[in-house]
Amino acid sequence: MRLLFDVGNTHIVVGVYEKDFLYTWRIGTKSFETEDELFSHLSPLFNRENIKEEDIDSVIISSVVPSINYILNKFADKYFKSEAIFVTPKNLKSIELKVDYPNEVGADRIANVLALKKYYSENAIAIDFGTAITIDVLYEGDFIGGSIIPGINTQMMALFSKTAKLPQVELKFLEYSVGKNTIDNIQIGIIKTVVYGIQQLLKDIEKEYKRKFEIVITGGIGKSLHGIIPEFNNYDAYLTLKGLNVFYDFMKGAD
Repeated sequence: MRLLFDVGNTHIVVGVYEKDFLYTWRIGTKSFETEDELFSHLSPLFNRENIKEEDIDSVIISSVVPSINYILNKFADKYFKSEAIFVTPKNLKSIELKVDYPNEVGADRIANVLALKKYYSENAIAIDFGTAITIDVLYEGDFIGGSIIPGINTQMMALFSKTAKLPQVELKFLEYSVGKNTIDNIQIGIIKTVVYGIQQLLKDIEKEYKRKFEIVITGGIGKSLHGIIPEFNNYDAYLTLKGLNVFYDFMKGAD
């Protein structure tokens, strides 16, 4: 079995994989400070599904939070006698990173485009809704760049923390576009501008490259936005975890 970690700024998606995904969980990125605390979170989840430590033979990680990589390394070594394998641009196979600074491309974005290429198309776009929204463009089988947008919750929290009277609001896409109260105003102002802004950006990308792209959305908030516009019809909750498997297979020469 493979133990997979998709480490984001707010949450970590944990997966146990064998031929197909067996189980997945989400834990807070800031919910542990040591490898032992991390194990204390995961151990009861493993026990509930009868997953034993000796069943895990590899640990693969996509992390955008360097400060906890040391903990993850120690966790893999102490509890699974395994060296943690981190997704990095170095020795990347199958895909070329055709950007100005390849070494700066985030591990999650690498995993996303690896999954796009294997499971979807050589001309595809991943939209990952997290603390930041990343748009990753795979063109003729290579990563050519994309864009980064402040996440919806990030924008909401910034507005809430910087103003005296504006409240925190839930994520909700409204059918109408003129708000009659403060909550409606915030939901329309943030969510609709993000959604329709991305929609226009996708049109611009297809116009620029004179090609239709297969579009896949992922990330926790992505599920809430699934289907609200035609471009958001394809939701894959485990796109990044799938990419971790692809990376591992390439590293081990299995694919």
